[in-house]
Amino acid sequence: MSLMLTKEDLAKYPFLKQSIAYIESMQLNLGDLAAEEYSGILRKALTRIKDSIDRKINPADLSDLESEIISYPLSLALVYGSKSNWLLNRFATIEAKRVEEELRREPRDKLLEIAKSGFSWEIEPVDLRLEWEELPFSIPLQSYLEAATSFNDPHWKLINRYVKGGRVFLNSGSLARLISEGFKTKIIRRASERELHNFRIPEALAPYLDEIQRYAQENMQFDDELPQGLVSDARPPCIAAIMEDVKAGKSLSHMARFALTTFMVNVGESVDDVLKLFGNVADFDEGKARYQIEHIAGMIGSRTKYKPPKCDVLRSFGLCVGMDEFCRNAKHPLNYYRNKLRRMRKPGGQTGARDRKKGV
Repeated sequence: MSLMLTKEDLAKYPFLKQSIAYIESMQLNLGDLAAEEYSGILRKALTRIKDSIDRKINPADLSDLESEIISYPLSLALVYGSKSNWLLNRFATIEAKRVEEELRREPRDKLLEIAKSGFSWEIEPVDLRLEWEELPFSIPLQSYLEAATSFNDPHWKLINRYVKGGRVFLNSGSLARLISEGFKTKIIRRASERELHNFRIPEALAPYLDEIQRYAQENMQFDDELPQGLVSDARPPCIAAIMEDVKAGKSLSHMARFALTTFMVNVGESVDDVLKLFGNVADFDEGKARYQIEHIAGMIGSRTKYKPPKCDVLRSFGLCVGMDEFCRNAKHPLNYYRNKLRRMRKPGGQTGARDRKKGV
C-alpha cells in the first residue's frame, strides 16, 4: 500500500487499486456473505443501496473499516444482480457524490495519489498561479475530454479551461469532480461487460435481492409519479420563507431569487407560474424576469436546466431559517422535497396540495 494511502482511504474510495487488491486477498465468495457471521456487512450493503435509492449521501463509516470495505462490492453485486438500469444509475450517482464530498476534504498530495491509483490519467502536480485562481494539477487533454464528457455545465468546456501544451490545468475541486465522475462511469460501464450479462446472485442472497428490488420498485414508481407542480406542504423551510418574503413584496437577494426560481422550475412549475410568483416584488420587470427564468429552466442559452444550490451554500448566504426533521436527512432542497412528499404519501400522511393562489 502507498505510504500515503491508509485503510481508511480503502473504505472511502473503493475504486482504488489497493481497495480492489485488499478485497481479493480475503478470498471471499459472494455466497459466503450470506452466513450469519457476515450479517452486519450484509445489512450495511443493503443500507448502502437503500440510501442511494433515497438519494442520501452519507460519509463512509470508519468505525468498522473491514465491514465498510466489503460492503461496497457486496452492494454492487446486488445492484448488478437486479438487472435494473434505474437502480444502477441511481447507485452510481450517489456513490460518486459521496466520493466527491470525501475528496474535497483531502489535501492536494492525497488527492493526487488517489487519482493516480484509481485511474490511468497521467496527472501531474504543477505550480500554476493565475491572477484569479491556483491550478495545482494538469491532465492530458484526451483524458480530460473522456472524463468530462458527461458534464453539461459550460464551466467544463475547454474554452473555459486553462489549456497549454496538450494538458488541461485544474484546481482541487475540479479534480475531485473528475475522479468522482470517473468512478461513476466505471460502475456503469462494468455492467455492460460480457461476464456480467449472465451474472446471477447466489441463491443464499436471493431474499436480499428481492428486498432491494421491492424497495427500488416502490421508489421508482414514486419518481415516475412525482407531481408536476408545487406541493406547498412539502416545501423546505428556506423556500417557504423566501416565498413569504415574495408575498410580502420584500426585496430579495440575488441568491434568494436564484434559489427560489431553480426550485420552482425543478418541481414542475411553468415559467408563467414563476413569473406570477415574483409579481409582488417591488423591482419586478416582467421582460427581464421571463428571460432569466427561461434561461434557468434550460429553455434558452446553454440549454442547461439549473438546480437549486445545496443546503450548505444556502446556509452560507444566510437563507437557512432553521432545520426540521426532514432537513437532518437532506443536503439539498430537492432531496428535502422528495423525502417529505414520500412521507406524505404514506398511510396517515398528509396528502398535500398544489397552491397556486396569488403565486404562493
